[in-house]
Amino acid sequence: MNKPLIRRCAPEDAPGLAALWHRVFEDPEELALDFLRLLPELGGGVLAEAEGTVAGAAYIVTALSLGALRPAYLYAVAVAPEYRGLGLGKALTRAAAALGRELGADFICTLPANAGLYPWYEQLIGTRCALYRKQERFPCRAGGAVVPLSAEEYGERREELLAGLPHLSLHPAALRFEQCNCRRFGGDLLAVGDGIAAVYRDEDGLAVIRELLCPAPSRRRELAAAAGAALGAERVELYTPAPEGRAFLAAEPGFVPPDCVWNLCFD
Repeated sequence: MNKPLIRRCAPEDAPGLAALWHRVFEDPEELALDFLRLLPELGGGVLAEAEGTVAGAAYIVTALSLGALRPAYLYAVAVAPEYRGLGLGKALTRAAAALGRELGADFICTLPANAGLYPWYEQLIGTRCALYRKQERFPCRAGGAVVPLSAEEYGERREELLAGLPHLSLHPAALRFEQCNCRRFGGDLLAVGDGIAAVYRDEDGLAVIRELLCPAPSRRRELAAAAGAALGAERVELYTPAPEGRAFLAAEPGFVPPDCVWNLCFD
């Protein structure tokens, strides 16, 4: 077997990249194609090519900001099963991080797929757990108006609700993919009462709240229950920022304040 070649992704690579995405993550190929269509606006990607096929890939999203800083978010590192054990995951991770720097990022961050990967990413690209979150599950309950929002409307309301707080801002292309991600799994970006929510349904019919923002934090559970009910779910899963608990974002040290509102990542 020849050593795989690592290079930048090109538009003509989309079918092979989407097939790899579906094979490794079991997401619909249509979701991968949504992402790849937006990729030139989102940031960039690298792939490993072997014997004329896509053996692996990794992406870096730079359509984000944290105040005056520009993060680069490492996303969807994947290696085909038959090419594992060759160090491609490490090589692709480092190449994608380097591409993020090339595209003007101030720091690298990612959301590891499981707790065991936090040390792996720290060794490779110097990231450490920077934010935590808590997880709750409770019954859905209808209440108040729940209205779909465009990505642009959601972004505007999000910035209004987070004004004055350290927070991740998503540029329009990133918000459009967030909406694609939710819609592909039976959800959407929603106005819920006086708040907003990004929500989808998992394979068991559970409504998963990716983000919920509202003026009064005491109403989060009420609004989450209403968002889940609007999707026809019986139970809802709500994630909220916490000072400790379940590890969430990994980032290079010194860039992300502990009270930063991040919430939305392409997990």
